[in-house]
Amino acid sequence: MMEVIRVVVVDDERDVRTLLRLQLESAGFSVVGEAADGAEAITMCKELEPDAAVVDLLMPGTTGFEAIPELRRTNPSMAIVAYTAVAGDFVRAEMARLRIPLLLKSGDPASLTTKLRELVED
Repeated sequence: MMEVIRVVVVDDERDVRTLLRLQLESAGFSVVGEAADGAEAITMCKELEPDAAVVDLLMPGTTGFEAIPELRRTNPSMAIVAYTAVAGDFVRAEMARLRIPLLLKSGDPASLTTKLRELVED
């Protein structure tokens, strides 16, 4: 039997965090924490040591752009997926440079759940 993948959801919008939690849990994931910005995510991931983090990029305070390198440094085995509504050339180039998968927010969680499983199980 496969172990349940433990995920932290990072987004400044409470409704988005709630929706992601419900979608991920209904797909068999365990959402072990929800953070409203990058600084909270860094602290939470250090404490909880999740398998993966789903990180919004554009947030007040510490952005996903700022948090991702620190998350990778403090939790090197944790999978990270950038999950954003806006992905212009700069965003795509920066995530490619950091080697972070980038997914656009949508109502369908299939691409997110597939990517998380792929990253964690590799």
